[in-house]
Order: sequence, then C-alpha cells, then structure tokens
Amino acid sequence: MYVRRFLAPILRDLSETPLGHGLILTGARQTGKTTLLRREFVPPYEYVSFDELLTRETIMRRPAAQWSRRDGPFIFDEVQKAPAFLGTVKALLDEPDAAARVILSGSAQIQLLAGVRETLAGRVVTRELFPLSAAELAGAGHPLLLDLLACSSTDEVRRIVETASFLAGDNLARARQGFAQVLATGGMPAVVALGKTEHRWIWIEEYCQSYLQRDLADLGRVGDLEDFVRLEKVAAVRTASTINFADLARDADLAPLTAKKYLRYLDLSYQTFQLEAFRGRGSDRLIKAPRLHFTDLGVQRALSRWREGANGAQVETAFVSEVHKLVRTLRLGVELSYLRTKDGREVDLLTRLPGGGYLAWEIKAAERAAPVDGRHLRGLADLLDGPLLAGLVIHQGDRVDLWPGDIFALPAATLFASSR
Repeated sequence: MYVRRFLAPILRDLSETPLGHGLILTGARQTGKTTLLRREFVPPYEYVSFDELLTRETIMRRPAAQWSRRDGPFIFDEVQKAPAFLGTVKALLDEPDAAARVILSGSAQIQLLAGVRETLAGRVVTRELFPLSAAELAGAGHPLLLDLLACSSTDEVRRIVETASFLAGDNLARARQGFAQVLATGGMPAVVALGKTEHRWIWIEEYCQSYLQRDLADLGRVGDLEDFVRLEKVAAVRTASTINFADLARDADLAPLTAKKYLRYLDLSYQTFQLEAFRGRGSDRLIKAPRLHFTDLGVQRALSRWREGANGAQVETAFVSEVHKLVRTLRLGVELSYLRTKDGREVDLLTRLPGGGYLAWEIKAAERAAPVDGRHLRGLADLLDGPLLAGLVIHQGDRVDLWPGDIFALPAATLFASSR
C-alpha cells in the first residue's frame, strides 16, 4: 500500500527548478524515502543504491566523467555509506553547462549532513521525510490544521472552528482512523502495512534493536551501548516533559554531558525533537528549558514498554509531533514552542503564525472538554509579543464548542480531516 506523501509534490516541483539540480532527502530509517523516490521519480531518474557492499565498491570506482556521459538524472540512495562519492556528485554538479540532476537520499543525518557541509555546501537543497502523519493516512490533501496555521485573525479561527462542526462521513472517519493509528503504534509505513497488532509490535521492537541501539550507536560513536540504551529508555518515559539534564543523567546513571550528547544523537536521527520554551515578555517568570517529544509514538511506546491506551503525555506528544511534522515538511514559517511559568501555568503548544499572531493549544487525552480546561489559555497578553488569536482545547471526543473569551474546543481528528 502506497500512501501519498505531502513531500512528494514539493520534491517534484523543486526538481524542475534551477534549485533542483541537487536535492537531498533525509530522515529516520524506514520512513519511506526509497519508496517515495522510486514511486515518484523512476523513471526518468536512474536509481542507484549504495546499500550493498559489493555494489557500492563498483559504483564508487566510476569517475564523474563516466556518470556525465550517461546524462542522468540520478538518484543515489543510502549515500551516507559512501561519503567519498560526494566528491563525484560535486564534480557532476559543477560541470560547465551541466544538465545533470541528482537526488541524494540517506538516513544517517550525522554522517550525511556532515559530508554535505564539507563537500556540497551551496549546491544542494535538503528536505526531510518523517513517519506517516495522521492527515497522510487519512488521504487529506489539505487538512483543516493547515487552515488554522494560516489564520491572521480571531474571526478566521472562529470560521474554521465552525467549519469543523460540519465535517462528517468518510472524511472524518478516515481522520479518526489515521490519528488512532498514530496513537496506537505510530506511523512507520511498514508498521501501518501490517494487519495484526502483535506483528506491528514485533516490527517496532526489531527496529529499536537493529537501528536505534546498534546503527545509531555506530553513527554517534557511542562507546558503551548499554549506557546509550538506558538513556533511550529513560528519555522515552519522559516524553512531553521539560528536559532536566541532571535528572536525566541521574536516572540513566550517566554524566550530564554524556546524557546531553546521547540525547542529541536521538535528535539528529529524527527519533526525538526538542520543543523550545517560549521566551517572550516577562521572561523572568518563564521556564527556559526545552521539552522532549518523540517523533513516532510507536517507537516511544516500545522503548517505554507501554502498550495500553495512550496516556496524557503520549497524546500530547503525538499531537505536537503531528504539528511539528507538517510545519517542517511544508516549511510553513510557523514557530513552535511551549509556555510554562514558574508558578505552574502551562500551555502545551504555542504556534506563532506567519502574520505574527498566536494560537495557544491545550491537549487533552479525555473524550470531553470543559471551559475550565482552557483556563491557562486565557490572559496571556502580558507574556506574548503578539496578539493571541484564540485558545484551542484539543480532545479525543466528537464535540466542537465555542466558549467565551475566544476559547474553542475541537476533536483532534477534525484537524487531520480534509477541509477542501
């Protein structure tokens, strides 16, 4: 089953511009990079993989001139396994009047992007592929979330929320199913394709062992794999929590600098991301440490050994990750952060929109929401450096509510349903 990715038309459009002579597609292993490239670009692109050792050595012996005579265009997959080949790519892209078009793909951001900085700086454009999103799983070409992230006034937000009240039928059912999948076992394409839940967990556990705990350790030059595995598991339990490196290091029995380094490796491999703390007015009242989130909830749940229904922290991580993936994929110009004051006031997600206004989000695991759930979303004017357009309470039920003070309650699924 091939699920159309939001990134596909973006890559295709780039490939047809002068910028697209050199493209790099990166992301975590098994997010579907090879499938996307072969489905969307072959033909006319010639596909070449460096995955197999003997083939890799044969390919690397070919000089740039030989590739030039073949005209291309080319896809070079798993290119991080042949860093010396980036010199050949540089020669291809630098030839006078060269029409060569090259797409590079690789999973190991630590190695791949280091090589790109040294060899291909200024010659390539990089894009990222994440696990399948709820909107992609729902087949929503233009999810309602995109409309909200493009708002410039409270009236616009209100109209979109009112639109959500009328979403129904297969459109909404697919969105519910898509987010339920993300919450249950994540969005890795191979997991989604498996029918039985027990088979999905077997695949995710193997993924954690074969990639997170071995390949990633090699990439990061982690000296003690057991230390790294402990850090992974401690981090997984702390998803949606503010990062305290001293506490993280203590629980993983590591030095704080080592814990910080290992967590950076998880970020670089797209397994986690850090949601920055909001730094606006009254900064002396604000917590400044970032918050940790896992990109794929299936991986988080396998590492934390949690197979029951998603808890509050996991629902928050899943929703924030959906916004993070959409913003990064489409390059929306939306800034993401969270807000927490020293006296305990907390906003799970703040989105600063391109027009300068803010949406404040409260994310609930419950199937119902009440006005009291939006209490932290009110009266933020003394902290924000732009207008607050609305507060949004996201829940897991099916009721849309408009409350006084421009606080709106929305079922999570409506945001991943198609609005057009």
